[in-house]
Amino acid sequence: MKLLPSLTALILGATLAHSADTNSSPRLKLVVVKTLPYPVINSKTPGAEEIPGGFEGGNTVKVTVRGKSEYHLFAHSYETLDWSHCRLDHWVSSDGLQWRHDQVLVPPYTDKATGLWTLSCSPMPFFDTEADRWQIYYALFAKPQQDWSPGGTLRCASSKVKGRDGISGPYDFPGEEVLKPGVGYPKTASVSSVSTPFLAKDGKWLVFYGGDNWSSLQPETKTWGKWWVALASAPSPRGPYTQLGNESQPLIDPTGFNENPMPIRIRGPKSGKDYWVATFDFLRGEVAGPNLSEIGFSWSSDGRDWPAEHGQAVDIRAGFNAGEKPWWHVIRTPHDLIDEGDGTFTCFFTGTSEDDHGFRGIGMVKFKLEEVTDGSAK
Repeated sequence: MKLLPSLTALILGATLAHSADTNSSPRLKLVVVKTLPYPVINSKTPGAEEIPGGFEGGNTVKVTVRGKSEYHLFAHSYETLDWSHCRLDHWVSSDGLQWRHDQVLVPPYTDKATGLWTLSCSPMPFFDTEADRWQIYYALFAKPQQDWSPGGTLRCASSKVKGRDGISGPYDFPGEEVLKPGVGYPKTASVSSVSTPFLAKDGKWLVFYGGDNWSSLQPETKTWGKWWVALASAPSPRGPYTQLGNESQPLIDPTGFNENPMPIRIRGPKSGKDYWVATFDFLRGEVAGPNLSEIGFSWSSDGRDWPAEHGQAVDIRAGFNAGEKPWWHVIRTPHDLIDEGDGTFTCFFTGTSEDDHGFRGIGMVKFKLEEVTDGSAK
């Protein structure tokens, strides 16, 4: 059947308009504003004398109580130069530059009931508005020897003090199990971390969980690594969580080099629409080389799907002034984006310094988010 010219033009116009609208859909781009050329915590910082190995997994939140704002950093730190003596630490700062050690939350210990050597890793603070309490989500490892190896239990400890000023605890460690081995993740996976919970667009609570050797999820290839992250869902922040689907979340291309996604929900700076965004440890440079100064960034329209094409490898050296150089040899874990309310986001991260005897220090970088329509967010 032959279409009338006017009808043909109408259909063609609608098609082109739809195509243009699709192509012009906003995308998020993470832009480096300023990177400090020195660590804010190093081995010489008072309180770091007992952790010669420095820090790795964890997160930082900014809390305002009675008009006073402070940064609270929770991380696992190393009492030795290897991973055999991890402990959970809490540090506090009023400006993000000068830090004081507040307390050791959980030291490494031998469980009297089991005789197993017990280590705690990757503490993630989260304020549960329903419970009106701070929670610490973390990974617990119990081994017959004084060593670290993957394959932990994911747990949640609650502050015994209600309200936002209860962030310093004390907490009811070891707390409750929220993601059970063999139920919450594939039995072949070596799980080592969990994110804070976040509410997806469909109203379900989700967490990222991660590990390596996830052969049941995706094969390792020459272009894909073996570090995968996936989602688990629950009816409330406290769980119990169960695996969501049978696939990992790509986050970025190339995928399979992803650890410790830090999800938050933000509003687009131009559109005002909701986005779910995550910074994460993008291991490609460390594993395959040569860039040791990149962190990963990705975004989602609903919190459920994190496609590879939304990913961005961000070289934070772009935030240096002329003549400034990295204090780190290799970057490890970036923390959440902290909204400063002025269009910028503060992000703390860990990095290994060869000049500081291999100490994994804490650095700071400022970002801004842009919505772009030309496809340049990659």
